[in-house]
Amino acid sequence: MKKLITLLPVILISLGIRAQGAKFGVFVDPQITWLSAESRDVEGEGIAIGINGGLLIDNYFQKNYAIHTGISLGTQGGSLSYNDSISMEVYGERESFPPGTTVEYRLNYITVPLGLKLRTNEIGHFSYYARLGFTNQFNIKAKASTSDNALNKDVIKDEISIYNLSYHFGLGVEYSLTEDTSLTFGAVYHNGFLDVTKSKSSKIYSRIVSFRIGVIF
Repeated sequence: MKKLITLLPVILISLGIRAQGAKFGVFVDPQITWLSAESRDVEGEGIAIGINGGLLIDNYFQKNYAIHTGISLGTQGGSLSYNDSISMEVYGERESFPPGTTVEYRLNYITVPLGLKLRTNEIGHFSYYARLGFTNQFNIKAKASTSDNALNKDVIKDEISIYNLSYHFGLGVEYSLTEDTSLTFGAVYHNGFLDVTKSKSSKIYSRIVSFRIGVIF
């Protein structure tokens, strides 16, 4: 798996050099997000509704095959309940919270996906696609609120890893408006496999289901 992750960008860049042409677009993704813990002492306590939006690039190296990438800015998060006491650095100071505390995380990321898009020929005005690859995320803001109101959207950026990586896969449809312009709709699942936090006592992973609405031109 690690070898595949290492080699995939090289393969995609190599294909991109031979690309027949790039198509650009803008999009907005309403998102359902949550956090998953790899620890008996931490339990997921709910989802967060987020939104992600930005620029997409489909770089076609064959008629129906493209490298997909882009850049976007979005929000995500979730709630976790800690069965043991925890401590977090808040505004540069270490604060402790008792067992049973639920923490609601709100996280902002700059996102750069990299993967493959496989598209069918146009059927009527519709074409269908699948896309899969990896999602690079760079944290730019992190806030937390606690169930005892000790924290209320307070900054905890020092507790969150600056970089997160997930794999993604999804399906969608494009509706042709003109020869060069189309609407795109789809759904994508993102599964994080790097720890969102810097905590050494538990590993926290991000999960996202996003719904794509965009225009390609």
